[in-house]
Order: sequence, then structure tokens, then C-alpha cells
Amino acid sequence: MPDNTLMTSDELCELSRCSSTTLWRMRQAQSFPMPRQFGRRLLWVRREIEQVLSLDT
Repeated sequence: MPDNTLMTSDELCELSRCSSTTLWRMRQAQSFPMPRQFGRRLLWVRREIEQVLSLDT
């Protein structure tokens, strides 16, 4: 079953063990998943993030 849970930037930083500045830099990379925007909030699909993070290890 696909995990389409949405994550906040704080949750993403905790999962990837990075700072908000590093997250900003990762967002600038074309290979990093784009967040979904809901009003002023940016949310990422957990499944997409886990796929990217698994490629790094």
C-alpha cells in the first residue's frame, strides 16, 4: 500500500536529519521532489521523500 502521507518541512528535516537551510538547498536541486502547496504551507509526499533518501544510502 503506497504511503501518501504528507510531511511538513519540520518532519522532513527530522527524517533526513538536516537543517532548514539544507532543506532549502535540496529543494533547489532538480532531482529533489517538489512540495505540494496548500495555502502558505509546503507539504511533501512521504513516499517520494523516502525514495530519494533511499537512493542516497
